Amino acid sequence: MASDKYTEYIYKVVGESIKKNPETIFDPQEVYLIIDKDMSLIWIWAGAKSRLFHRYIASSWAGKLKSKKPFYNFNYELIKQGREPEEFKVIIGEIDEGRMDLDYPGESRKLKIEGKKISLDKVKAKISKEHISNKKISTIKSILSEIKEMQMHIQYSMQHIQKRINKINTILDT
Repeated sequence: MASDKYTEYIYKVVGESIKKNPETIFDPQEVYLIIDKDMSLIWIWAGAKSRLFHRYIASSWAGKLKSKKPFYNFNYELIKQGREPEEFKVIIGEIDEGRMDLDYPGESRKLKIEGKKISLDKVKAKISKEHISNKKISTIKSILSEIKEMQMHIQYSMQHIQKRINKINTILDT
């Protein structure tokens, strides 16, 4: 499960009200509101077996939340279990992985984008402009090569993990 700070941005519809910091998330019979600060969006996630009434209540609460100061002018979007857009699948991944290091839903998306700003080409360009000893250049190039290899392994692992998750979802859906 994610950290308490993280779950402060998650609400579960309970009757005609909402409950902050739910014990469970993504129960197919429930409806949740998940605040995505980076996208200025309130996701309304409706489980496959959730009641229409709870979806209506969630939409009403999303309208109330977006009129409050921290979420002023946020939009909201209803998504159903199994039909989540890619932007939301990031949040599912964070919760499934129990990312205790994150402060709010969707934060890993921001970290991923910031991580991509590290450009090996920029480092190589800087090396060629500065007067650095050949030994240091060789060491730096070796480190950069290791980093590239690690990136490829991570990318492969993430793709493999996603395939396994999809396989599990297929098994559960049948």
